[in-house]
Parts: sequence; C-alpha cells; structure tokens
Amino acid sequence: MQKKSILVLACCCLLLPAAALAGGYSMNPGKWTFTTTTTMPMLTAPQVSTNTECVSKEEAERDPLANLVDVGSCTITKKEMHGANLDFEMECNEKGMITRGKGHFSARGNTVSGSMEMTMDMPKMEGMQGMPGMPAGPMKMTTSWKGQRIGACD
Repeated sequence: MQKKSILVLACCCLLLPAAALAGGYSMNPGKWTFTTTTTMPMLTAPQVSTNTECVSKEEAERDPLANLVDVGSCTITKKEMHGANLDFEMECNEKGMITRGKGHFSARGNTVSGSMEMTMDMPKMEGMQGMPGMPAGPMKMTTSWKGQRIGACD
C-alpha cells in the first residue's frame, strides 16, 4: 500500500508538465520541451528530466488540473485563476494515506512554468523492498517545471 501511494504521488508530479500544457492561459499548441526537477528525502540528488512532446490544440485547451484528478485518488480542494496564473491545492487519498499539496501554473503563449509541493505522512515501512531506511512521518516532495514551445509538431 505504501509503495503504491508513493507511486501515485510520483505520478501526480510527473503528470504536472502535461497538466501545465492545458487550459486557457494563452498557451500555443505545437512541439514543446519540458524540464522537470523533483526533490524528496529518499532521493540522493534532485531528479531532473527533460522531454519533448507534441501538444495538440485539444490538449492545450484541457483543464490544467485534469491529469491530476484523472489519477483517480486526488481531488482539487482550491483553484484560483489570476490572468495567466493558476494557484491550486489538492488532496489525495490512497487507501487511507492522505497526501496534501499546493502548486502554481503559469502559461504565457510559448512558455509555461510551475511548481508543486506535496506532503504525505509516511507510515513505518518495515520490510519494504527497494526503500531501506525510509523514515516514518511527514515526507515532502517538491517538483518544479518549465516548458518552451520550440515550433510546429513533426
């Protein structure tokens, strides 16, 4: 259960760049490059990933928080639009393990950026393979991302 909860939390953060693509923030469809940086106690160093994807008109018009809700165990508890900016708070409940977070998206035509901080209360995980020494108690994960439109889709 705990391993699945960490997976859900990680999936939420990995989906954020896709979520940042969406919405009415004056974001242009096309080919984009995204860089995501994630930090958390169980990582020895920040995890940085860069990917390139084609964003369709439909994806660019999608609610920026839809991918987070689509994971299945998360709900948006607060959502405030301010021009090209979106601030939000969310809560996830994966089999009783509660994770809370807040974040920010910004999209201005050919650039997007954002960040999210999630905190979950980690139970003692004795015998969890692949996670030796995982401390019990609150664990914070911070993810930031930025994206740049680089042209038309191939």
